[in-house]
Amino acid sequence: MMRLAPIALIAAGLLLSSCKTGDSATSLSRITGGAPSDEQKIAKVLADVAQGMESKRVYQVLSHVSQRYHDRAGRDYEALRQYVATILDNYKTIRVTRTPSRMQVQGDRARVVDTFGTLAQPNDLKEYPIVDLQGCVVVLLERSGDTWQILEWGPLF
Repeated sequence: MMRLAPIALIAAGLLLSSCKTGDSATSLSRITGGAPSDEQKIAKVLADVAQGMESKRVYQVLSHVSQRYHDRAGRDYEALRQYVATILDNYKTIRVTRTPSRMQVQGDRARVVDTFGTLAQPNDLKEYPIVDLQGCVVVLLERSGDTWQILEWGPLF
């Protein structure tokens, strides 16, 4: 069971950050002088989480996760923090390939469907497997003031 946990975490952590929408939308709002849209803010959150996973910065990942986080695996914020820290400590490289996401924003809630690819090399092959994973995930977010926070991420179905 412990050997499957790293795979599941990398899937969950990187699935969360799985879609790249690029900076073009954010750049457009800077050019036109308009405030970024909710979709642009959410895209920036997901991009920052991916960057945090790749650069192995726990806080960068968790700064976008709500204290009210809860997922289907039963993890709350603290369990997720420990889980992410374990993965980042035990994998020397993590790379995420992301595609444009599909977002639905309704009021203060958003649902994002992401398609992703992840490649991760463990520090110790005897303890953790190489990860080469592709898939889809749903990320649920809520607006908190002017920012968006992740409430849950998990499988599409």
